[in-house]
Amino acid sequence: MKTILVTGGTGFIGVPLVKKLNELGHKIKLLVRETSDISPFEGLNNIDYVTGDVRDIESLSKAIEGVDLIYHLAAYTRMWAKDDSIFEEINVQGAENVAKLALERDKKLIYVSSFIALGATPEEPVDESFESEEGQLLDYATTKFEAKKMIKEYVKKGLNVTIFYPGIVYGPRDFNIFGQIIHDITEGSFMGVPGKADKVGSFVYVNDVANGLASVINKDDLKGEEFILAGENVIFNDWINLIAELAGKKKPRHFPMSMGLMYARMCELKTKLTKKMPYINRPTVKMMDYNWSYSSEKAINQLGYKITPLKVGLKKTIEWYEEYIENEKK
Repeated sequence: MKTILVTGGTGFIGVPLVKKLNELGHKIKLLVRETSDISPFEGLNNIDYVTGDVRDIESLSKAIEGVDLIYHLAAYTRMWAKDDSIFEEINVQGAENVAKLALERDKKLIYVSSFIALGATPEEPVDESFESEEGQLLDYATTKFEAKKMIKEYVKKGLNVTIFYPGIVYGPRDFNIFGQIIHDITEGSFMGVPGKADKVGSFVYVNDVANGLASVINKDDLKGEEFILAGENVIFNDWINLIAELAGKKKPRHFPMSMGLMYARMCELKTKLTKKMPYINRPTVKMMDYNWSYSSEKAINQLGYKITPLKVGLKKTIEWYEEYIENEKK
């Protein structure tokens, strides 16, 4: 049994990861804020909750005491923030705080990046050696790209870190960009598809990512290694139509990309007045004009990584959203 610190453990990927680590018999220290929702872990033993923040190196330093390794998932993943500096503070400075302490204390670090940090791709799948600044449209994307480069500098300093790049992750409890699409199609409120949606995305079920991350706990020969944890590479339009089919809805209509960008601009203007999260913004719409096509062969061959068939994962996800939508009505 190992003692493991997890940052971002109450997030979309964090919850199934913590449950997997708990199932494997490890003791978990979960870095949480006072506002964190820990209800998914009710009834689970061997979880200690430590109040802190990756931006506060003092609280982070206390949390790291007595652990064998660290999973760093904490990130600000939204498309927008009232104060843009939060992206840099959490995604870059927070990650550096973790890396710095892990190096000082000689702790093994599992750093969870994102496909977005590798950049937009050709149509054919790319591997971990690929890097492009193309498609870095969101503040989240630019800061994850910056953080990846920073972590690699710490590898040169001697940090024992393994870097993971999950693909476009979908599954229960997701209300970021792609999760919102699944929710809205299931609910019957999806407005439609901007442009042709003929580019490729690599969609991965959230539990596959959690299992892939958990697979390296006892591997000590992965210092500086990078792994993509992606899924099936499919055309965006085919992905959207499959969701509609599984949810028993009509195929969503298409409208010109220019109309999608105009609507996104209206959402941005509304946000300036309300200071609330926009339904969509222009960088998010433009993401569908790029390929995000990745190969998980390295993780499959070296870690035994397994990919849930897209249809199976989406069916489970839609069933969760159906129940969620029903509960919303009560």
